Amino acid sequence: MTTEGLNYINNLLESLNIPYEFMEWTSDIPETYWVGEYQEIEPLNEDGMEECNFILTGNTKGSFLNLETVKELLKDTLGCDGMTDIMKSGSGIAIMYVTAYPVPSVEFGIHRLEITLRIKEWKV
Repeated sequence: MTTEGLNYINNLLESLNIPYEFMEWTSDIPETYWVGEYQEIEPLNEDGMEECNFILTGNTKGSFLNLETVKELLKDTLGCDGMTDIMKSGSGIAIMYVTAYPVPSVEFGIHRLEITLRIKEWKV
């Protein structure tokens, strides 16, 4: 995953008013917030495409529905076929919703949900 792709994800989530930080939450903790990380997928071809699973982990002290609302927002934004765009460098990016599942929390009263997005980037 490129830094340009990470910035693109950051800007997308910011535009959707989703409180998000990469790898760890470092600000004051709101009621609901999301932390992202990625796992690269080994390329099968030499076509310049980079692919990864991007995992958003939502945490809330409120209702679990706070997390489900963000999940639905992402599904609606990305649509059935995902979303594609050309970034500032001219490289392409595709983002697709893959799946989500609740994660047990070790802290009482904290609810968690993991959302997996598939991200593909093509460098120019």
